[in-house]
Amino acid sequence: MQLSSLSTLNYRNLAPGTLSFPGGVTGVYGENGAGKTNLLEAAYLALTGLTDVTRLEQLVQAGEQEAYVRADLESGGSLSIQEVGLGRGRRQLKVDGVRVRAGDLPRGSAVWIRPEDSELVFGSPSGRRAYLDALLSKLSARYGQQLARYERTVSQRNAALKSGEEWAMHVWDDTLLKLGTDIMLFRRRALTRLAELAADANAALGSRKALVLTLQESTSPETYAFDLAGRRAEELARGSTVTGPHRDDLLLSLGGFPATEYASRGEGRTISLALRRAELELLSEKFGEKPVLLIDDFSAELDPARRQYLLDLAASVPQAIVTGTERAPGATRTFRAHAGRFTLDGPEPADHDDGLAEAVPGVMTS
Repeated sequence: MQLSSLSTLNYRNLAPGTLSFPGGVTGVYGENGAGKTNLLEAAYLALTGLTDVTRLEQLVQAGEQEAYVRADLESGGSLSIQEVGLGRGRRQLKVDGVRVRAGDLPRGSAVWIRPEDSELVFGSPSGRRAYLDALLSKLSARYGQQLARYERTVSQRNAALKSGEEWAMHVWDDTLLKLGTDIMLFRRRALTRLAELAADANAALGSRKALVLTLQESTSPETYAFDLAGRRAEELARGSTVTGPHRDDLLLSLGGFPATEYASRGEGRTISLALRRAELELLSEKFGEKPVLLIDDFSAELDPARRQYLLDLAASVPQAIVTGTERAPGATRTFRAHAGRFTLDGPEPADHDDGLAEAVPGVMTS
């Protein structure tokens, strides 16, 4: 998988335009607030159709009604164009001009490493659960579909609980049990390999403490129905479903102690890097090619050894885009970011284009 070019229009603070990217490492550097993170966010959105913002209008430039991103891709010798149009409360995706759903985009196309990943260690269980669900949805389209159906069922069941409609539980419980059991079993199977890869990456990053990943489940496939029925009174009192995979946590243990409570900031950053490295390897194993690697602020909270590990990781994949407040060593092409604009910095190989072009029209109006 390779991102040949990225086009944006009215996206956050980015100036309209197109950047082309060669294979290898592309570096983007500049002061904080120059648009580096927004560029990676736009690339991730165009590649995967995914964003973690709560409201889509947050991605639209102030004073505009719509925004647009486009990725021109090369994969397996073929070319394709992926477009995302954004407006208030709506998102429209196209592949080669045909409207699609997010699940129809290549699921192993990108991995994004950023300083905020430390919250996977120190943040809430919902953040770790979201990481796991997002990764497993990339590995399995069926998992993503089952998860979406499960979450809708929980929402509908919660509405009935809030209304005191105990009689309606049988309508939702059979579906909840089937979907929830499938989700738990898939998580268990996937965690075996994820835990191995994360432990290996943690050791490669220089940690002398073993990293262990386990699932903390609110129930189990074997006892799910019993536990659900046994907590009915509590659910009616709370007005919410308190048992099931939506209440689980991905526990991270470092040297035998909970990392959430005992890891230092540096150890937390190392663990989060290990999780992203494991994600990269899992996607590579599943789809037979390396995803595009997006690394935001490569030097943040990292000592020289771990910083070099991150740069070596970028150099090990067919394509990586690395941002920072300083130039990324060894980059094939380097852009300097300033006020949402990106200009080439330094000499370019003779067979490269200049990396700059005009933006293309949006897709929301077509």
